[in-house]
Amino acid sequence: MQPATLRRHGQRGTYDLKSVKDVFDDCFISHVSYAVDGLPACMPMIALIMEDPEADTLRSSELGERLSNGANEDLKNGIQKDGNTTFVYLHGHPSTKLMELVREANRRQSEDVQSTTETNGQIANNKSLGEVKVCITATKVDGLVLSSAPNGHTFNYRSATIHGTCEPVSSKTTKHAVMRAVTQKIVANRWEEVNPVASMQVSLVYVVKVHIDALSVKSRTGIPGIQPRNKEKDGPDIQIPPWTGVIPLWEELGTPVDSGLTPNAVVSGNLKAYIETRNERQQAYSKKAASS
Repeated sequence: MQPATLRRHGQRGTYDLKSVKDVFDDCFISHVSYAVDGLPACMPMIALIMEDPEADTLRSSELGERLSNGANEDLKNGIQKDGNTTFVYLHGHPSTKLMELVREANRRQSEDVQSTTETNGQIANNKSLGEVKVCITATKVDGLVLSSAPNGHTFNYRSATIHGTCEPVSSKTTKHAVMRAVTQKIVANRWEEVNPVASMQVSLVYVVKVHIDALSVKSRTGIPGIQPRNKEKDGPDIQIPPWTGVIPLWEELGTPVDSGLTPNAVVSGNLKAYIETRNERQQAYSKKAASS
């Protein structure tokens, strides 16, 4: 993994996987950008940063030996170049455009294998012809930052960016694990409180594993800056000083509204605790960010 280095306010950047994951974990929705016939496209999706569900298998001694014997591809049997087994997982209906692109790219790669060329006695595949590249972002706004002049107004925020390369997932074990993780992302421990997923639904879900090529987090906290003014050129300050400061902003889950579709069901203690805990955490961070 490489840092996606910030060009401006470099002091606000961090480049470790944990910081990126923290932002993604705190956002219900992320945005996935990709190219379709040379035109940019962007889709809101659930993006899960998690370890490969079959990582133990990938860490087998056989694979370790293969990696130590000079394997230097960026993508190698589910383990990234730096040996990391954490990826971004996306899911959707097979007819979704991104899923179609990944499926088609995988088909072209499979055909490529049939027409490889000899290079120094080794088989070399041109994988770049079939790669689908994505940029995935997640952003939390934590406060409205109000300065004494228009150009000093901004937000307290956390914004994570991942650049990556897509790969289709065929393993039912991984698909099942991703569906479980999606459910748990919406409400912690919800998977254990609902009926088991239907096998047909698992087969209908298309899962994409994104190998992380580069990442970054940019964030802002604290009070506003006061922008300098040249009173001779810009005129005097207004007579009543404008209020400056931060209005904390946080996402809050409301009181559950019954659907009426499951008679005699009640809101579980787990759901109540999740709502309360998440709301408290979101509020506490925003208030802390306002003054830190």
